[in-house]
Formats: sequence, C-alpha cells, structure tokens
Amino acid sequence: MPIISLNRTNDFFGREKEIRRINEALNDPGFVVVTGKMGSGKTAILRRIQEENSTRTTFIDMRCTDIRRTHEGIPDFRRITVLARTVEWNLLLDSMPPEKSAFTDAWKMSQMHCMRCAVAVRYSAGLIRDIQEELPRAAVVEVPPLTERDTERYISLKAPGFRAVRAGIEYIHEVTEGMPLFIDSFLNVLSDGIIYGPALLEENFQAKFQQIAFPWIAELNSLTLREKNILSILKDGPLGGDEISASSSELEELELRGLIELHGDKWNLDSELLRRVIVELENQRGCI
Repeated sequence: MPIISLNRTNDFFGREKEIRRINEALNDPGFVVVTGKMGSGKTAILRRIQEENSTRTTFIDMRCTDIRRTHEGIPDFRRITVLARTVEWNLLLDSMPPEKSAFTDAWKMSQMHCMRCAVAVRYSAGLIRDIQEELPRAAVVEVPPLTERDTERYISLKAPGFRAVRAGIEYIHEVTEGMPLFIDSFLNVLSDGIIYGPALLEENFQAKFQQIAFPWIAELNSLTLREKNILSILKDGPLGGDEISASSSELEELELRGLIELHGDKWNLDSELLRRVIVELENQRGCI
C-alpha cells in the first residue's frame, strides 16, 4: 500500500516564515501576491491561513470562477461586504490566472469592499514585475522550495514509515526540486517495508512518472502543438530567442505560465522535473 495517501492534508510543515510574512502584509498594505513555482505549497499556505481565522476569511479557487464574477463565489457576498467595513475580512484568491488585469481587478475589489486580499499565482518574473509596476503598494511573498534538510524532515512528518538511505533522500529532493506537492506524489507511489536507494527510486520514477508529476502532465495536455514543440526544443538546453522558431509573444506567454524562464538572453525550461517529464514522454510515445 502507498506510504501516504494524497488526501492526507492535515500535516503542514516548514512554512511558518511565509505565513507570518503574508499575515503581516495582509495587515499592511492589505494586498499581497503569494507566488512560487508549481507544487511549492501556495494553496496549502492559503488554506492554513483560512483555518487559522475561518470566521473572517473566504477562500476562492480562481480556476473555478472569473475575477469579474468573484462575488458570485462568495456565499452571502452582500453581508460579507457590510461586515468587512466593521471587522477585518481576509479574501484569499488561489490559482489566479497570469494576467495583470486580473490582479488590478482584485486590488480594486478589495479596496472597494474594504477587504484584505491575498492572491496566489505561479511564479513568473515578467508577471511579478508587471504587477509591481501596476500596483506598487502590493506586497510580494515568494514561497521557496524546501531545502534538502527540510525535505527530510517533511518526509519524516508525512511518511514516518518511509525508509531510505541518505542518498535516497538526496535523490527525492533533487528530482522533486523540494516541492511538497511532488514529494507527496512520489511518496504516494512507494510502498512500506522497503529501504529505498537512488537506483530503486529511479526505477519507480521511470515507471510511475505520470503519477508523480501529474500537474506537469495536465499542464502539457493544455498546450497547443506549437507550444509543446517549443518546450521540446528547450528540453535540450538554453537557447536564445533567435535560435527558437517562435515569436517573442509566444515565448512570453509560456513564461507567464511558469513553464520557461529567461536568464540573460537565453530561454530555458523553468523546472528540471518538467524537462524529465518531457524526456520520458518522448521516450515512451515519441512526443509530448
């Protein structure tokens, strides 16, 4: 049986610093952008903040609504807006689309209804820069990956029955890039009663990478063929924009979605795990 179940959400680890910074930013300036790479734990952090003050906090998954209709996703919105003028009310918007206009709309809504607002979005250097230019008063809190030491402590908390040699822990940290979501997914395909080393973990990764990296698989499935081709080219290493058969707007769109990043004048995949997923997909079926 799996070491952990993916629906086990009670355990929370290692984000006290980020939660403190978000709460401080909710107090002043009152609007905070929570950002980090896929799987870093942004949703878990917002959920924890909601749990800590559930009577005065509303959480909304923006994948299920539009910012211009967000009030429709808040039960008794009119009552809450009245309350927000007399008590401190937190509005937590998760998985915001990477559009600058969505953030300005959220800012206007929070100001209009006197709400404190935290908005979570996948990290994109270009998007964060645009938001800071448009909303200079907004705070930005980035959720970093877990360190190798914290990855080991996280695994001990989530899966106390897991056994691995030192190099096995190092392997999990490297392949998941210290992202809690992917650590959980990896643990979910492993079994009790085995002492894992890098070779056995690599066998599990190759056999079950679609379960381990399912968020990246879902993201790839949402792309156009042209976008997939760009990522396939970049899996082999960084390239300049003039070396890629793509327009600048196409590259910028992929960057906004947190799939690629620009270092100097070179574009590269934003995640080593994403690169490995692309390689495995192409090895198994010839394409992404």
